[in-house]
Amino acid sequence: MALAAEALQRSCGSLTRILIAGTNIVQTKITKLHSNTVAEISAFLDETLDHQQLNRIPAGVVLAGPYAGLRSTLTQLQQRFKAVDARRTLVSLSSSSGANLKALLKALIQKATTRQETSDDDDELSGARSGNRCGPRLLNYDLQGLHDHVQERQIQQVVVILEDTEAIEGHLLSEFVETLGYWSDRIPFVCLMSIATSVEFLQQRLSKAAVKCLDGRLFEALPSSEEVEHAFKVMTESDVPIWIGSNLAGLSHERQTDYVQSVDEFTDAVNYAYMSTYYANALSIFLVPGLSSKDVSSDHYEAVRNLDSFREFARRLLANNETQRLNDVLTSDPILFGVVRNLITQGRNRLTDLTLAVDTLRTVQRCLPNTQISTYSTLYLQAMNGKLNGSALVRSLLLTLRKSPSHAAVEILQSILIFDLPHDVGTACKSLAKELSMLLKAQGGSTTQLRSEDDVKNSTLRTTVVAQKVELSKQKSSLSKQDAAYTAIVRRLSDVLEGYFTDQLIDPESLVFHEIFVYDLKSPYREVFTPRPRHAIERALAAPHDYLDCDCCAPEQGDGDEATLASSQPATAVLYQLYLESGNLINVSDLWQAFQAVLGDQHSEEQTMALFQRALAELRYLGLVKSTRKRVDHIAKAAWRGL
Repeated sequence: MALAAEALQRSCGSLTRILIAGTNIVQTKITKLHSNTVAEISAFLDETLDHQQLNRIPAGVVLAGPYAGLRSTLTQLQQRFKAVDARRTLVSLSSSSGANLKALLKALIQKATTRQETSDDDDELSGARSGNRCGPRLLNYDLQGLHDHVQERQIQQVVVILEDTEAIEGHLLSEFVETLGYWSDRIPFVCLMSIATSVEFLQQRLSKAAVKCLDGRLFEALPSSEEVEHAFKVMTESDVPIWIGSNLAGLSHERQTDYVQSVDEFTDAVNYAYMSTYYANALSIFLVPGLSSKDVSSDHYEAVRNLDSFREFARRLLANNETQRLNDVLTSDPILFGVVRNLITQGRNRLTDLTLAVDTLRTVQRCLPNTQISTYSTLYLQAMNGKLNGSALVRSLLLTLRKSPSHAAVEILQSILIFDLPHDVGTACKSLAKELSMLLKAQGGSTTQLRSEDDVKNSTLRTTVVAQKVELSKQKSSLSKQDAAYTAIVRRLSDVLEGYFTDQLIDPESLVFHEIFVYDLKSPYREVFTPRPRHAIERALAAPHDYLDCDCCAPEQGDGDEATLASSQPATAVLYQLYLESGNLINVSDLWQAFQAVLGDQHSEEQTMALFQRALAELRYLGLVKSTRKRVDHIAKAAWRGL
């Protein structure tokens, strides 16, 4: 038994290392997305380091869309220079760093010199001299202190990063830039400004004097929306054994879209989903490589036999008259272990094929003219929900394919043949590509595109007058032999892709043991990322039995689920229920008498008063009541239940 427990512990540790490695892969690939932007900004800073101007401040304007899209770039930039370069100092400022020029300069000096100021007064003198400088003490917003620090440390570049430039008021930003310009001949400033709109809008917000102080260069960072798309792609391409279900992935994507957060928030959500899989799904142990049947306890096998997908699997075996195999998986744990491992591998391969079909669908959209390309996240969510197969999007795409000209068909065939398609689909596409190539060569180098019979441009409207009524009818134009042959090819291509999408775009819930390798439980995830603390507090105070699960706080017979006042309940819960029955202004004396009547003679009057005062203090701490100047002996409600 001890050996089995030790083996189980090793297996759990292996699964933990696998999940951690998967999250590291996601983070590493997300980091690579910003490598080009980080390299360009680094080259710009190195260039300005060698050719520092005395009259103007080098400024890099980073166009990143929403502010959240720049956070990853700045983080990588700071990590790079902190690790390899001590000649420069990076100072990151935001709109919350200061509401006026003094506060902004104070924050700049504090972060650049790494000194912690203890005073909040803007006009207070700094408590320490900079270096060995003699003379009067400097104001904590005087840039002379930063100048002394730069000379003492021999710093060649002070990079000021404005994280949310457009959130800073225009006049404050102009004053800040002008002040840095006055000191640019003594302090080697370089500015990095992130904007979400345009350079023209930034120039309008700056004064003419501030614009003259800057020598700008534009950089384009990857928007936050594209970061999320790449994160979705990495999440399905990495070696992490856990797949995120449609409900959980949709919840993360919706929260990301609504609040325009950085991709770091999304990766944290994915990491938490992996962690929840490890702690909330005990059957995830079957995903550990090198696991043996002896490492798994009998309780895990019993849980597997109670899965909904296993019951469906058992019904399928009965329908196929495979009674002996069904008896084996029901009675033998080692046989069940082999079946579980085999079907999990098959299920994960089917999900890999599903994502490949999503990539193929997007490739076809990209090659067709006048076709909107769906985002990978949208298609992934629909595919994992089982709604993409046979959807209006797929039908419309195949209909557009039948109408496409020859150059679009050639591009589609060349693009999808790069993928690792099933053998029959790949063979059919290669045959079609060869036939189309021979057909185009037979044209003798003509640049005229072949048209399909299904194209509306090959149809004409015919007008006839019958009994003084005008009738319109469509009539197909005469097609050449090449167009007719091309029509047959493009229709066969459409049929091949239709069959491929039908086979690969399956419903993940139809896979046996999908509960093990697909995690789609929203309960622990939602409580963390979209918590409702007020609802939980109100419920705990109004119905303490729901949390304590004790007989003394349970509702009385005949009351249903409604909580009733009882002396056995916590004092704060009793006082809160009395609080709900009161008006906007509550007489403390009446509240005390009601509280004393509920508690009865269980405690002495001194103990009851202590409980009352502590409960009242807790309600005040929770923000439910407050004192009022209207009446000294009253308290006022500060919150109402359910709001």
